[in-house]
Amino acid sequence: MIFAVIPAAGKSKRMGRPKLTLPLGNRTVLDHVIAALHVGGVDTVLVVAGPHVSELVALVERAGASALLLADETADMRTTVERGLDWLERRLQPKGDDAWFLAPADHPLIGPDVVRELIQARDADREHSIFVPVARGRRGHPTLLAWNHVAGIRQLGAGEGLNQYVRRHAADIREVPMASDAILRDVDTPEDYHVLRAEYDGET
Repeated sequence: MIFAVIPAAGKSKRMGRPKLTLPLGNRTVLDHVIAALHVGGVDTVLVVAGPHVSELVALVERAGASALLLADETADMRTTVERGLDWLERRLQPKGDDAWFLAPADHPLIGPDVVRELIQARDADREHSIFVPVARGRRGHPTLLAWNHVAGIRQLGAGEGLNQYVRRHAADIREVPMASDAILRDVDTPEDYHVLRAEYDGET
């Protein structure tokens, strides 16, 4: 089984308004991410939403994904992700040889082909357990990890994040080259959004 956790508990401070519900073409930013994961081959997509964005729940469910609405704000993305992993473990009992995507909610250009290529890389290479897309010499998103890494993530020290965990497990990483730089592009600012809307809607 392949799972995906989309942390969606941020406050979009740089955007100045909730960015995941912003339209791109005929979908929202978050819709694009969920669709890419589903079409790319993910069995269960879970969006972990903060209490300040409860409106995401209906959007997520319409898109065919599962929603976990947190009762309290989380201190950081790592905590948000861990809440999602806990939910998946309780509900679906993943096995050690299953895998999960850590997929940011604000990368709407990531297409199903990226997700599919990462899954295919894992299927062909069981010597590695973390698969990271790379374009122009830079690592992007999403990351595919074997489920057995969940235990290690839970043992991180205070203030340590998921990026640190991945860096510490360099021997487990396989970088998967991608033709497109979509894996590097997020929506953080109004300027980012304007550029993306120009691509989807023909704005100038």
